[in-house]
Amino acid sequence: MFLKKKIQASSLTEVIIAISIIALCIGIASLVFIRSTRVTINFQDVKRQTEIQSNLWKSLFLQEAEIGEVDDIQQQEIDGINDSLVVIEFIGADEKIIWKQDWIKSE
Repeated sequence: MFLKKKIQASSLTEVIIAISIIALCIGIASLVFIRSTRVTINFQDVKRQTEIQSNLWKSLFLQEAEIGEVDDIQQQEIDGINDSLVVIEFIGADEKIIWKQDWIKSE
């Protein structure tokens, strides 16, 4: 070995560094856990969005003006920014917008 004498370690500094590293790891782990549990879209909303999209595709395929109804979802038509657009909002039971679709007006 190159060092023949022991290096004296500062035990207070080591403890402070160890505690700060442990606190940093716990902080990062808690942030990851909280963000993973507070997802804005839950599985039921994704399922409803899929049902709405399948009804939209079906109405486009069959060239129908009306969109099929989905369970407990209200359709609300809003005039778009342009005169040729209609915005259809699909609103769930909790008054949350599940899907928003732009349509061209059929005269």
